[in-house]
Amino acid sequence: MNSSVTVLIPFYNPGKYILDAIGSIYAQSYFNWKMVLVDDASTDNSIELIQPYLEDPRITLLGHSYNQGMSKSLNTGLQVIDTPYFVQLDPDDWFYPNTLEKLMDAAAVSGEDVALLSGNINVSFENESGQVLRSLIRKGRNYSNPYDFLLANSSVWPRCYRTSTIKELGGWPVDDIYEGRYVEDMRMLLKITPHHRFSWIDELMLYHRRHNSNNTNNLTETATALRYTIEETLKSWGDIYSPIFKYEGDYMILDHLVINNLNKNEG
Repeated sequence: MNSSVTVLIPFYNPGKYILDAIGSIYAQSYFNWKMVLVDDASTDNSIELIQPYLEDPRITLLGHSYNQGMSKSLNTGLQVIDTPYFVQLDPDDWFYPNTLEKLMDAAAVSGEDVALLSGNINVSFENESGQVLRSLIRKGRNYSNPYDFLLANSSVWPRCYRTSTIKELGGWPVDDIYEGRYVEDMRMLLKITPHHRFSWIDELMLYHRRHNSNNTNNLTETATALRYTIEETLKSWGDIYSPIFKYEGDYMILDHLVINNLNKNEG
């Protein structure tokens, strides 16, 4: 039987976390999967830890000779994916046991215009010792149009993509000053949403671990990349609006949009 979905895990120095991620795929109620691992030049013992899994013919390991960042790692993995769908999984997150089953059930009844499937997540905040300090449930929703999604100031999780759509779009953009190392999720989602639909499934699907090594803790770089992404996206959508940003605590978000003077270049 041909596989229907690939789980794509790009990683850099994830340590033992990656065993939880891979183990959660083996624990799935849905068995018709493949896995692509992309090692972004890790310097820890993660390659040694995953060696027992590499004997499984469903698993492909790719690697970079030097660290290239998230988007380039995702693009490396995308090149070898041959299933109709793939799910991005960070190496420090893990799936609920029925995640792939729920996603593939939804995919089976989705129209060709649906390029992304997602659900709800359980967010765990951990200290340096791995102790869970608190947790919360974060629910997704459906979006009525691209601006509705943009103004929501939210990503979607997990991200299950229609492979053909992402390949047609050329993969993840790497044209910002950080070459796609930050906010890669928003860059791809904003690239998709003008032409394709997102479909939300009201089910818990992902455990998301927040800790001191999360990429989003690089607040300056994340804010700069997000500002660039939103400004360039609005220009590509017709340059009708300009963004106004604000800070909520340490995090920059999009506050609202203002209408541009469309006649500003006319004499």
